[in-house]
Amino acid sequence: MGIRWQEKVSDRSGSIHASFNMPMGELNSHPDPIRFTGGTPSPEFLPIEHLRDANRRAWDVEHTVMYYGDTEGYPPLRKRISQRMAQRNVDVSPEQIMVTNGAQQGLDLVSRVFLNPGDTVIVEAPTYFGALQVFDMFQATYESVELDDGGMIPESLEAALNRAERPKFIYSIPTYQNPTGVTISPERRGRLLEIADRYNVPFVEDDPYGELWFGDSGAPPLRADSDDVIYLGTFSKTIAPAIRMGWLCPPPELQPILQHAKEATDISSDRIVQRMVVQATDGGWLDEHLNEARKDYAERARRFFAALEEHMPEGTTWTSPDGGFFVWVTLPGDADSFELLFEVAKDGVIYLPGSIFYVDGRKSSSFRLGFTTLPMKRYEEGLARLGASLKRLLSS
Repeated sequence: MGIRWQEKVSDRSGSIHASFNMPMGELNSHPDPIRFTGGTPSPEFLPIEHLRDANRRAWDVEHTVMYYGDTEGYPPLRKRISQRMAQRNVDVSPEQIMVTNGAQQGLDLVSRVFLNPGDTVIVEAPTYFGALQVFDMFQATYESVELDDGGMIPESLEAALNRAERPKFIYSIPTYQNPTGVTISPERRGRLLEIADRYNVPFVEDDPYGELWFGDSGAPPLRADSDDVIYLGTFSKTIAPAIRMGWLCPPPELQPILQHAKEATDISSDRIVQRMVVQATDGGWLDEHLNEARKDYAERARRFFAALEEHMPEGTTWTSPDGGFFVWVTLPGDADSFELLFEVAKDGVIYLPGSIFYVDGRKSSSFRLGFTTLPMKRYEEGLARLGASLKRLLSS
């Protein structure tokens, strides 16, 4: 008869799901679709040969490195991360840094330590669906904070905290936010941190894009202004997502329990890959790499905005981020970007509809476009297709 597996899985398993719920197979009717869905570095800035050389050097180790160890992370890597954070006005010692398997594991560890079923996480509206995937596993509830071009709105944060019954933390991507690309304005930073402190609810700052500014310099992390911010960083956007190297910088009071949670989860991050990242970032290589990437992404953004201006239907608006990977486009009227997607896909364009970025799955006239993963000419062709398709659909 076999095991009746559904009788054995936990109640909590009902909260485990894919990062977003979309019938992607239904979007593949066109023979040559152009996908604006990616959020990864441009192929020319995936340093495969450099990492191959760094990996070879990383294997020059004693046999003891093949044992267990480095739960908190390889000390030279933690020092390297501390130095990079200092460049962005964040004063943390190497001992305050925990290496994680990407920032995603940092979200998991924070959730393990903080969340009981029914606890509330304050999130931006819209927000990163991969974070909701983690919080849902721990059966969180949500209150949403509205955004505008200046990022999180302080009055909306205070209202959300007033509504929340058991708020545990405020999850935010303050800099070049996913999906909107907006950054919290300098005028709001202090106000938002003051509100969080007054309500005794910390910020969890997810900062994957913070080093990818387009101008001369970028905004410092929120952690630069408050030691109570729990900071998550990653090399996924600055080097490559496949290496799965991130870090967590908690307040000292939380470090022991987060380290125990890390040890219980996977004992340690890959000891060789940690050494590879140190080898790869020696001699100022990462600064040089990012300087070139920023120039390329800034030029991509300029061409992307010009193509939006040329092709989008009248009344369409979009954010104008000065860093990161994404643009948030809003159609006029009460258009439903989810429903339109299935028609647009027939014309060979796939975007991510706004509804999947909201905890309530609300109808949205907005959608996210990425501009870094594909060659720029493909994106320009895709925007021409998208504009023609939307003009036809919105006028019918």
